[in-house]
Amino acid sequence: MPANELQPDQSYHSIVLQDAELGQSRVADLVVEHSLFEKVNLASGTWTAADFTEVLFNHCTLSNLDCSAARLTDTDFLRARATGLNFSDAKLRNVLFSGCKIDLSIFQDAQLTHCRFEDCDLREADFQRATLKQVVFRDCDLRGIRLGGATLADLDLRGAQIAGIQVDANELRGTKVDAHQISDFAPLLGVVIEPID
Repeated sequence: MPANELQPDQSYHSIVLQDAELGQSRVADLVVEHSLFEKVNLASGTWTAADFTEVLFNHCTLSNLDCSAARLTDTDFLRARATGLNFSDAKLRNVLFSGCKIDLSIFQDAQLTHCRFEDCDLREADFQRATLKQVVFRDCDLRGIRLGGATLADLDLRGAQIAGIQVDANELRGTKVDAHQISDFAPLLGVVIEPID
């Protein structure tokens, strides 16, 4: 379907958008199901309170896209360029981000359940006051991410770069880490690692 036919407050099923230019578009309360967005540019757009179910975003540009208060279920983002993506107050369930650049992104007050980030750049992402349940960050760059006030349950950080992560150490109870990450967590726990003389 032509990209310019997307309208606010409408529902779309099984649509395919490829090589579309939707930068700076404004669409609120959109519902999209069982669809494909491929090489679509949504940069600097405003898609607030959108509802995506079983949607694949493949090689899309989502930088500075405002998707606050969105609802995403069984949705995949592959190789997205999404610096500054805003998912504040959003609800994400069974969402996959793979090979994405989502540094400086905003997930404040969002709810993430059964989500997976694989090989993603999340440097300085903001997850303050978010709820993360059974979320995996596998082989991601998490340097400088902010998790202050977040609720964390069954978090998996194995293989991730976590230097400079900002989080209350008490919230990390039960988090899965690997042996190489222990030295990065030591400052959070007030532990000093020194060699034996």
